[in-house]
Amino acid sequence: MSQLPFLRTVALFAEFEPAELDAIAGGFQQKRFAAGTTILDEGSSNRAFHIVREGRVRVSRNVTGHDVILTDLLAGQTFGELSILEDGLATASLRAVTDTEILSLSMIDLAKFLRDSPLAAARFWRGIALDLRRRLLQTNDIVTRYFEVNQELIDNPTFREAYAMCNR
Repeated sequence: MSQLPFLRTVALFAEFEPAELDAIAGGFQQKRFAAGTTILDEGSSNRAFHIVREGRVRVSRNVTGHDVILTDLLAGQTFGELSILEDGLATASLRAVTDTEILSLSMIDLAKFLRDSPLAAARFWRGIALDLRRRLLQTNDIVTRYFEVNQELIDNPTFREAYAMCNR
């Protein structure tokens, strides 16, 4: 099945010329995951770039033994970008929340495409940069909310007293 119609809807490829999109579309492999299935474990090897084709994927990190949900990804959203930039290790765990279909492009195929198509490479990396910018802004909002909640707790005399009693 051709991935071309779907890839045309993915924001990352919005600036691609039709021939560039056609050149990369054939390299994607389709994978299906049942709801509740782990797609990637944090710290595991990831040698591909992925796009959610359908379904919902939960992204979480392990923080002091607790899974902290970072976000849910929906159709058209991507993951695996940091593995492309660094050492190929997943920086978070991903689990299918619903029955999910993922399109995956191996790092080897992606590297070949980017090497063979310098203008498409520029468009690809610009798209990645814009998406990472969006994610950073979301993270800034989360950090701000945590700071505000923390400040409310610190300013609450009842909380300070209870906290002091627990840490004696």
